[in-house]
Amino acid sequence: MTDLYKKSGVNLEEADILSKKLGELGSNFKNFAGTAFYNGLKIVTCCDGIGTKIIPLYKNRLFRTIAIDLAAANLNDMATKNAAAVGFLDYIAAHTLNSADIFCIINELRYVLGSCTLLGGETSEMPDLLKEGIIDICGFAIGIVDGKFTPEPVRSGDIVIALISNGIHANGFSLVRKLYNDGKLSENDFAECLKPSYIYYNAVQKLWENNLIKSAANITGGGIYSNLARAVPENLKVDLDFNTIPQQDIYKKLYTLCGNEIYDVFNCGVGFCLIADSVHVDKINNICKCFEPFIFGKVVEK
Repeated sequence: MTDLYKKSGVNLEEADILSKKLGELGSNFKNFAGTAFYNGLKIVTCCDGIGTKIIPLYKNRLFRTIAIDLAAANLNDMATKNAAAVGFLDYIAAHTLNSADIFCIINELRYVLGSCTLLGGETSEMPDLLKEGIIDICGFAIGIVDGKFTPEPVRSGDIVIALISNGIHANGFSLVRKLYNDGKLSENDFAECLKPSYIYYNAVQKLWENNLIKSAANITGGGIYSNLARAVPENLKVDLDFNTIPQQDIYKKLYTLCGNEIYDVFNCGVGFCLIADSVHVDKINNICKCFEPFIFGKVVEK
């Protein structure tokens, strides 16, 4: 186990401590998206950004990728709930406000979100807080749950189905940028890392609508196990076979540089996981076929 991520400026141990402390405040702090009730409606909300991937994306004017990544970060979290995403807000902070660039990002976001309406947002110019040429971006999604639907409980023996990622998505970029700046990743390697995230929301919502899954996990920062742990009851765990993951060249390269640390930082080729009864596997595979689903493991007793 190396400590490259910490040397790049990200302390996963401290993040884990904070996560556990927040979890003590209630179940909403343990989930990918929080829920609240109002006048009989079950409202689901989530908030996420794209981390330091924004730095190379903005520098290279990859505005559509910024929009896709921001939508994916939030809609994929929303997809872990049986919620119809109905509204979205954005927050953009900049050292120096470039109205043309910011307008392009927001306009791209409108199209990427599809039926989820971009309701507005906020921009902030903060030269004393952000470096010159840098912006940060965050999104907030709002969804509504069908109150009549209750998924079946996750049980030992259920299967874990994985959906492939489009590379590293928007995770671990402090480490990726350090490796690139140190000359350990080539220009082609770095370009591979900048590919936009997959948005699983539409396909996964079809699974919920047809009562084909019991739980789901968006595989983002912190690796596969830590994210899947949020999708199963505390008395259960997942038994996974990493040899089933289709190999991607970027992960072969990252493994040579980082060793087993990649399993705690990146998605390792798995962007989203589904938990279901094995009887539904064919229907799930058909709905999610564009994401090359495969059986990744099973749920077992602790």
